Amino acid sequence: SLEVVNIDYYFDSAMEKVTGQAVALWMLLAAITGIITYILYKRGKMKASTAIIIPILVFFLSFVLTITILSRVPRRQVRYNLELFWTVKGIMAGRTYLFWEIFWNVVLFIPIGLMVSLLLKRPWLAIPIGVVGSAAIEVTQLLTHRGLFEFDDIIYNSVGAVIGYLLYIMLRRLGRPRK
Repeated sequence: SLEVVNIDYYFDSAMEKVTGQAVALWMLLAAITGIITYILYKRGKMKASTAIIIPILVFFLSFVLTITILSRVPRRQVRYNLELFWTVKGIMAGRTYLFWEIFWNVVLFIPIGLMVSLLLKRPWLAIPIGVVGSAAIEVTQLLTHRGLFEFDDIIYNSVGAVIGYLLYIMLRRLGRPRK
């Protein structure tokens, strides 16, 4: 059975980095973006849905960057794990708490896959954008010594982006009028 107590560790670990100041900054960035997108919408340069989604995406990306890079304290040594699926191997070895690491890495990128799909004329591009975005986070963690560089995170974040894209496909099909 999964160790339910440990879901709190991963969630709490991320959420303890969410301060009132951080949220205020994210809201400010989203508000500025919202004003810009509203002006573009009013001038006929942008669809209403795009003008709504972009500020939400800016807010969410601010959250992601805060919990994955900005709030982390740099360490003296570079930290990395190049073993593929080390988390799955750990779960199979009895460290079931690692399930939550995989779970939260997937969940983190579902909104990105969905929102980016909604914004693009070629929604499938949300998948490579998710992969590149995740890789950029991991490389930044490596170069700045803030966090653990690992291929597993890129894989699981990418799975989240794919799920977000599939949600987009599902929502689009549900929104079509029936013949």
